Amino acid sequence: MRKIGLLMGSLALQPGLGDAQTSHYAPYAPVEQLAEGISWPKGQALPTFAAPAAMLDSLVVQDLSKDELITFSALAGQVNRKQPRILLLDDRAGEGRDTWAQTLKFGVSAPLTRETKWDLLKKYAGEVSGVILYDPSKNPHLRNLAGTAAGIQRALPVSVEVMAAMKTAGIELKVVEDLTPLNFPSAIEVYAYMHEHYWPKCDKRLIVSAKPLDERGGGDYHHARDIAAAAGAAVVWLDTRNDKQRDVLRTFFRDMKAGEAIAMGWYATERTGIPLATEFGIGTMPADFFVSGTTYASSSPKIQIPPVPKMPALENKVYVAVIISDGDNIQYVQHAMRQAWDRSAGVRGKVALNWTIAPGLVDIAPGMMNYYYSSATAQDCFVTGPSGMGYLMPFNTLTEPGAPTGDKLTDPVRMDGYARMTETYLQRSGLRVSTIWDDMTPMQRASYEKYCRNLYGSTVQNFKDVPAVAGGVQNGRLRFDKLVIPYAGSFDHMHGSLTEQIRKWDGKSPLFLSYQVEAWKMGPDKIQGLRDELAKEFPDKVSFVRADHYFNLCNEADNVPYNLCMAPETTVKAGDGPAEAAVDGTPVTQWSTAEKGKRWLGFDFGAPKDIRRYVIRHAGDGGEERGRNSRAFTVEASLDGKSWKRVHKVTGNSQNVTDVDLNPIRARYFKITIDDAGADGTARIADVEIFGKK
Repeated sequence: MRKIGLLMGSLALQPGLGDAQTSHYAPYAPVEQLAEGISWPKGQALPTFAAPAAMLDSLVVQDLSKDELITFSALAGQVNRKQPRILLLDDRAGEGRDTWAQTLKFGVSAPLTRETKWDLLKKYAGEVSGVILYDPSKNPHLRNLAGTAAGIQRALPVSVEVMAAMKTAGIELKVVEDLTPLNFPSAIEVYAYMHEHYWPKCDKRLIVSAKPLDERGGGDYHHARDIAAAAGAAVVWLDTRNDKQRDVLRTFFRDMKAGEAIAMGWYATERTGIPLATEFGIGTMPADFFVSGTTYASSSPKIQIPPVPKMPALENKVYVAVIISDGDNIQYVQHAMRQAWDRSAGVRGKVALNWTIAPGLVDIAPGMMNYYYSSATAQDCFVTGPSGMGYLMPFNTLTEPGAPTGDKLTDPVRMDGYARMTETYLQRSGLRVSTIWDDMTPMQRASYEKYCRNLYGSTVQNFKDVPAVAGGVQNGRLRFDKLVIPYAGSFDHMHGSLTEQIRKWDGKSPLFLSYQVEAWKMGPDKIQGLRDELAKEFPDKVSFVRADHYFNLCNEADNVPYNLCMAPETTVKAGDGPAEAAVDGTPVTQWSTAEKGKRWLGFDFGAPKDIRRYVIRHAGDGGEERGRNSRAFTVEASLDGKSWKRVHKVTGNSQNVTDVDLNPIRARYFKITIDDAGADGTARIADVEIFGKK
């Protein structure tokens, strides 16, 4: 349940950026003509950008009027598509205006002021084709029309008032297109015109939903608009509570392809907007408080996936996984999560905490994702916000005006597209658990199981209006676990529920309880307090665990295949040197050897298991694709470690990940031998998973 009220916290703003000096610009000074640094390959949801300039020009958004925000955010997008050189700053950011710039070690000049802001436009005037002129007094939605037209034509959307101010400042830019003669009384007419005249030229991998007017909840004049300008994406705002406006928005979504497209921004309400995009298999990245995406999308592209500790041995006790929810919002990650994360440094590491985080950060803000990953403890686990790559609501369980309960994604092709994209981002982000809002139908679960191979499990929930929501295991592999409480908001609520569940437990086998808590009300300190209180009431009976451990322990208890490499009794050795890097849950580390005859990894599960699947994440050597480092390899299994049976042999491999389902094989020992290590003769493996059961 999305909450935005605390995004802009009350913490004192941090000081400025050290001794950085204000730049002084000469009007129309020559600007180095850079080749465009934007990269947007097929299969990538959002563009990434070149490394930022050594010194970024900055501007505080509170120093700009509404229409100046429209213009300057587009300027940032157009300039940053060559190389990020402009950073928009937010004085009201709860984490501190300069916190992320300092964390990521950006060089930032002191912000321009209301009086000097035009110097920024003077400096970069040569990098835009001109202006798209509009008059918002005729219809505020013309802001979005002009922004869309400007993104296509590498121009700036400029209102008549801003144009006059530019001329006063001595800035003369060519009018590429004049929209001031347009007279559209309604939003529907504006976007029908956009759909006919501009939408065919837009890049349909992205659409931005941004409110260009203040009525009923304020407007949005700069968040995500720099991304739209850089990407040539349409900017729209249609009220999803209104039947006719929803139908117009559908005409845009209908032209976008599930698995290749994403929406950014927000909607009139959560449960009228998210399900509308969901109909078309399109996830939404809530971004109506996210600032300066074109700059943060340039930072540190390699994701430092944290290692995963061995899970505890399965015991006859109560296992509890608590998921801190709201990570569908990339602005939550930028603002509120940063505050909660830093404040809880003394708690993190003492209790298992499961943090929702947006997989799309690997594109839009990899440096932010790496900050959390690199400062995580072994007790911090990350899971997807709902419901994978972008907020999707496959099945709504909460009735709201204009948002009936029921199935929202009925087309299996679109569901498959969304699941495929989600798997790409699960692999890139290292996330292994997803939170589903709210539920999935059998068709949707089957698609998720088939294509989201990286998942250990998913949670589903029922807010109140669909009592049939249930857990289960799809195709003997992917577990869907029904949350006991979908969005707990108080210590007392959680404590009462847990004590009730534990007292009803018969004690004959392990009990597994998953909960989702409201990030705004149930922080890490309260979760630790809850764990401590239960330890007093039920000594040695309750264990709070990471979500990845939770699903593997649950599968082990139910005799469903689980990752044996995560089990405490599994050992690994290599023909040459330590092998732990091959089973630490991250592809960042790797096992390697150049010794011929010793290019093998051996696994001992401690007892015979039924082996059902193995996964190898191949390592790179810096000069060729990862999979080509392991061009040929043989997989063998054994009951006694002496007599081996070949399970699988691969030649000519070029895949980054080898993921193979096996006919059940009874074995205690498992061996992977690299037969052809590639050009340099060094065998490398980033990570191995072997799935089996008793």
